Amino acid sequence: MANAYLTEYDIRNAMPDGVRSTTTKYNTLMRQLCERVSRFIDRYCKYRFYPLLDTRYYDGSGTFEQWIDDLFSSAPTIAMSNDNGATWATVLAAADYLLTRAGDYNTPKTYNKIVMHEGTGNYSSFYAGQRSIQIEGIWCAHDDRATAWEDSLDAVVNNPLALGATLLTVTDADGVGADGAIPRFAVGQLLRMDDEYVEVADVNYTTNVVTIVRARNGTNDVAHVITTQIDVWRPPMPVRQAGIIQAVRQMERGFQGFGDARATPEIGQLFYIKALDPEAAALLAPYRKLAVG
Repeated sequence: MANAYLTEYDIRNAMPDGVRSTTTKYNTLMRQLCERVSRFIDRYCKYRFYPLLDTRYYDGSGTFEQWIDDLFSSAPTIAMSNDNGATWATVLAAADYLLTRAGDYNTPKTYNKIVMHEGTGNYSSFYAGQRSIQIEGIWCAHDDRATAWEDSLDAVVNNPLALGATLLTVTDADGVGADGAIPRFAVGQLLRMDDEYVEVADVNYTTNVVTIVRARNGTNDVAHVITTQIDVWRPPMPVRQAGIIQAVRQMERGFQGFGDARATPEIGQLFYIKALDPEAAALLAPYRKLAVG
């Protein structure tokens, strides 16, 4: 279960049936749904809302601006090649360029364009040619870079968490998270310690030991000293809420034999199930990339 936008506890808290929401019988199903719904949202929106450290290549524009994928990093490494990607001799300094989102230089969102800085830069245009632009950074879509990583209110208790170690000891695994959610850590979460991302594979709430998968999403496995802050990745809230709605709807549909309609005789209503819940679709509408032409 990787890069999920919700956890099984999000589903449980939204379930209408107390028995279904508290029994452990559906743990595996809920965890599978978290990942499946998250990837469904990616495909529906044509964006990815989890961070990935990656090096990407673009054909150079030959102009002062270069369109790119959604870039989360505010200080990427940008290099240019004048021989169609055979060598990368030109590395841009921070003063050479500006990151923007279609002309908005103060956007809290992720960037999708780079422009040469006319005031302090050493270059007037990006090199033209195949694979002439190389960018290393963190890539994803988000509407607020400042809040995407949230302090979990917990830290590394291991002294230290050694290279390759998969058992992370924390202070209060089932405590209240910074967003008010309980528990603080849950299977499927993406965590950050220093520059390393790890995935939560299991949590022992009695011993406060979190089993983790190291070096996720292109990052490197490194040691972390005691008291290192642990951050939790938060996708845009509407994306997370849409995932919760969709996951609960899919579970309820399963409980009724995957029927295409559901009746509520008490109030005389008949519901027809769609691939995407209408409320979830409304929440995702601002995040959906639409085809042009």
